[in-house]
Amino acid sequence: MSSVLIGRCFLTTPILREREGSSDHRNSRPVNVPIGGDVFAVEGESHLLTIAPPVAGRVRGCIIPNLLTYPGSVVVVDLTGEAYSVTSRARREMGQTVVRLDPFRVIDQESDALNPLDLLAGLDGLALESACQDVAALLQGVRSNTDVWERAAFGLLSGVIGYVASVPEKNKFADLYSTFHSDDTVYNLAVVLDTIGKKIPKMSYSEIASWLQRVDAERSRVLNSVTTHLKPLMTQLSQKALGTSTFSLTDFVQEEPFSIYIMIPPAKFPVHGSLLRVWIGTLLHSLMRRRAPQALPTLFLLDECAKLGHFPQLDAAIQSGSGSGFRIWTYWHELQQLRSLYPASWLVSNCNAVQAFGVRDYSATAELAALLGVEAEEIRSLANDEQIVSLGGVPSRLKQLDYLTDPMFAGRFDTRG
Repeated sequence: MSSVLIGRCFLTTPILREREGSSDHRNSRPVNVPIGGDVFAVEGESHLLTIAPPVAGRVRGCIIPNLLTYPGSVVVVDLTGEAYSVTSRARREMGQTVVRLDPFRVIDQESDALNPLDLLAGLDGLALESACQDVAALLQGVRSNTDVWERAAFGLLSGVIGYVASVPEKNKFADLYSTFHSDDTVYNLAVVLDTIGKKIPKMSYSEIASWLQRVDAERSRVLNSVTTHLKPLMTQLSQKALGTSTFSLTDFVQEEPFSIYIMIPPAKFPVHGSLLRVWIGTLLHSLMRRRAPQALPTLFLLDECAKLGHFPQLDAAIQSGSGSGFRIWTYWHELQQLRSLYPASWLVSNCNAVQAFGVRDYSATAELAALLGVEAEEIRSLANDEQIVSLGGVPSRLKQLDYLTDPMFAGRFDTRG
């Protein structure tokens, strides 16, 4: 079964709620409240979206319950390490390989590693050139398509990625940094074209040559743009976690069971948030290359999704629809985050399940109610342990899950030390 757990049904019959100040039932919009106390699950490969205030129990009621039960591979954004501490033993007992990308030592001094250049392994020709651009886009982050210097920096970065990937002894992420921070980058890249120019991708040769042909001031401006994007990834701790991968990306794509926890402490996000984008993007890119349908889709649990900023790869992955071999569950504090980061799609159109916890702000509640198809008062009246879930456009009022008190999770989890 590829279902994910989202709540429990009520044991009592719902009472029809009327609009405030009205006794006319024609002005009422009751939500469907299932009866029976059963677990409410979402089947298939549909994506999910949760709107919950910062104090709401997203981890306790959504993320941890599914880590304790979902049998397929998972990728979870676990900023504080709580989910790893509580569920990693259970994931291992399911037969999963547990990976902890923890560069800032949230749990302990050790961390696994994932090198984004692994996306280039085994590729050649046009596929390799396209993959070089994919990696460059992850490293550069949000860029303006109208800024000539940003476009030039993207081209140079793509070209050098292709060069590094073509030299076996230089296919480490640290080699990318050292290439741009050598004593004389211009001279060294000119030597590359003269000595092995025919062995690197045509795109790489063209982009590097184009940069070399610029005047000194323009070369410096483009180079500074590249190094600015790479700098947050170049601390010693980041370099270690971006070094030689400690697990096989090929095995992950081929449906070997993995549980990958990614930990970037909130205090580190202003400078090092790009690490999360690089790793999530690398894993999404790899899965989007799958050719055969998978028995169990890989489940992405992306908590604090707004910290990723505008992330075109996430938008593209969600728009890819069912049959992609993965499902994405994003968590947001409010709809305004979606509206500002994804004004065109809101990431909602391909999310069959939309979950909302209680919101007290009147303006925010009205907008959320319109999305869910309920009255605003229905959301404001939710108790702390209640939620509304719109599944396929049909809203239901449910109890939130709680792994600490729900008997179905008893004995499966550990307590955080």
